[in-house]
Amino acid sequence: MSSFSSGQKLDKIPAHIPPELVYEYDNARDPRMLEDPHARMRSLILEAPPIFFSPLNGGQWFVTRKKAIVDITMNPEVYSNAFMMSGEHSAEHKDSQPSLVMLPIAVDPPQHTAYRTPLNQPLSAKAVSGLETSIREMTNELIDKVLGAGRCDFFSDIAEPLPVTLFMKLAGMPTNRLAEFRHLATQATSATVDHATREATFKRIAGILAETIKARQEKREDDLISRLLDANINGRSPTFQEMLGYSITLFLGGLETVVNALSFGVRHLARDQELQAKLRADPSLLPGAIEELLRLYGVASTPRRVMRDEVCHGVQFKQGDMVFLLLPAANYDDAVFPNPEQFMLGRTEQHMTFNTGPHRCVGLNLARLEMKVFYQEWLKRVPPFRLDPQNKPRFVGGFNLAVTSLPLVW
Repeated sequence: MSSFSSGQKLDKIPAHIPPELVYEYDNARDPRMLEDPHARMRSLILEAPPIFFSPLNGGQWFVTRKKAIVDITMNPEVYSNAFMMSGEHSAEHKDSQPSLVMLPIAVDPPQHTAYRTPLNQPLSAKAVSGLETSIREMTNELIDKVLGAGRCDFFSDIAEPLPVTLFMKLAGMPTNRLAEFRHLATQATSATVDHATREATFKRIAGILAETIKARQEKREDDLISRLLDANINGRSPTFQEMLGYSITLFLGGLETVVNALSFGVRHLARDQELQAKLRADPSLLPGAIEELLRLYGVASTPRRVMRDEVCHGVQFKQGDMVFLLLPAANYDDAVFPNPEQFMLGRTEQHMTFNTGPHRCVGLNLARLEMKVFYQEWLKRVPPFRLDPQNKPRFVGGFNLAVTSLPLVW
């Protein structure tokens, strides 16, 4: 069940799905989602059942409430991530060639623990703090380029180059191919490309990363890929295929999430002059503000495959069903976040933007540091900014809610 990209509607709803749980929602093409992704996330909480089945895109379940998502992520035996082969959400053709398993995402515990452990130390808060100076320098170089013009497309001028360049340096990948890499990352995670295009995209990404891995096999550098080559996975070093699996996960994680989180956050500030002024006057409020912006504007959603028949929060799942965890919607769950559409400093309940459970985002320390340094410099140097009244922001949906254009003026 579920192809995620066809746009086709099922001819008939499977027998185990009661009609009251059916709600038509297309994660990639929904017009309300394309108009304002997070307003659409909030509307799913208000209009759809907490767990609903959409017959679009081959048919899949969507879960929108925090408690149910936490229960699912904490039960990997039933709700598995171990089906993501060569970037496609299926393992049917895995025998024809060695499949690319995205590590550590596409394995379940206990293997997941063995693959994740080598990433924990180099991406810890202490380890990434050493990058603060270079993040600040990069941010200021980008601001220098747009400041005098009094306007920019924040997405392409700032949000894309900053985290992507930084991540390329950290991982040891070539920084002179930014536009090409971003195009590949968006193609790979797009919910509207066909199977063949996605396969071809993953092959191209693997080809690029293979060059970097081979270069580091010959000569280690001070970067993440070199560190991973010497990692201990159950008493051995990773194989070349495993290194490719790691590198693809890092590539997609580093090139997608922070770009969009920054864009959505800056869009919020552009629409709220009072909050801008407050954060300029008191930068110590930034860490709390960043957490609340992360909650309001979650980016990634994550699929699971049901491994055996199971009842979840009163809903019958069947083996083989696809379940999509809408993390950005869970951030608007009234049972957890009072007045969820309001920006409120000082909330204590953990948001779902970095997921939870074994697959909680391994790069969250780096993401938080990048955002903190960026906002410090941007609010210090750029005059009060607002959305360009002549040009509306543009969005896309899919596995990641994303901005494709964000024109600002000041």
